[in-house]
Amino acid sequence: MIGNKVFEDYKNSHTGQRVFLIGNGPSLSSKDLDLIEGEISFAMNRIPLLYDSTSWRPTYYLFSSTNVRPDKPWSNKWQLSVRAAMSDKNTTSFISSDFRQNIDPFGEFPHVKWFMTMSERKPNLQGEVDISCFSTDVVERIDKTGTTMNLALQLALYMNFSEIIFLGCDLGWSKDTGTENDPNHFDKDYVAEILRPEKTNNQMRNIHSLALKCFQESGKEVNFYNCTRDTVLDVYPLINFDDYITSGKIVYRNEELEEAKKYWNKKPQYANLVY
Repeated sequence: MIGNKVFEDYKNSHTGQRVFLIGNGPSLSSKDLDLIEGEISFAMNRIPLLYDSTSWRPTYYLFSSTNVRPDKPWSNKWQLSVRAAMSDKNTTSFISSDFRQNIDPFGEFPHVKWFMTMSERKPNLQGEVDISCFSTDVVERIDKTGTTMNLALQLALYMNFSEIIFLGCDLGWSKDTGTENDPNHFDKDYVAEILRPEKTNNQMRNIHSLALKCFQESGKEVNFYNCTRDTVLDVYPLINFDDYITSGKIVYRNEELEEAKKYWNKKPQYANLVY
C-alpha cells in the first residue's frame, strides 16, 4: 500500500485548538466567513466562489470529487474553482491524486499535497454507511464515503483538535440535475448533481454520526458544536454563531434543534449528542 505520507507531519499538530469545518450549504455567507478570519478552518470543493466577497481564506482546503472529470458537463467550472483554491499559498491544499491529471496535468502547483490512498465504499440506497468508512489512520488511508466533509472529520481527529465547530452544514438537500440554479449550495452557480436527495441527506447525516462514534471511541475529549444558520443536521448541539464567535458564549438553539429532528424519520445511524 502506498499510503499518504503528506499527512505525516500533521499528526497532533493542533492539540488543544479549535477548528471550523465549513460546509457549502445555502446558509453560508461571506459575512460569516469574515468573522472567522484568522481561525483554523477546513473548506472544500467550490468554496472559492466566495473569495471575491471575503478576505478570509481556509487554513486547509480539501478536494476529492469526480466533478472535475470531462464526462461532467460542468467540469470546467469545477476545475477553475479547485485551481483558485490551490493558487492561494496561504492555504494548505490536500487533494486526491486520482484527479491530478484533470486539475494539474503540467505540475504547475508543486506546493499542493496530493494524497494517494483514498477509499470509498458507496452508501446503500437508504444512505447507510459502513463502519469502515471512517479511517482513524489517515496515513494508511483516508475515506471519501458520503461527503468531502468526511475527509475533514478524519483529519480533525488525526490533528487532535479539542473543539470542532460546523458552519454551512445545512443538509436538507432537494433534487437537482446539475442546473445553473443550484438550490443546495451557497451560490446558484455551484452546480452539483443531487439525484436521490433522501439518500444524500441520510448518508451525510450518517457520516457525521459515524465520525462522532469514532471520536468517542478514541478516548479524546472533544467538544462539537453546530453553528450553521439554517440546518437539519441534528447529530451535534446547535448553538448561536454570533454569540459564540464574538464573546465565546455557548447559547443553545434547542427549539431549532427539535425542529431539525422532525425532518428525519429515524435516529442517526451511529452516535449523536442530542437524543
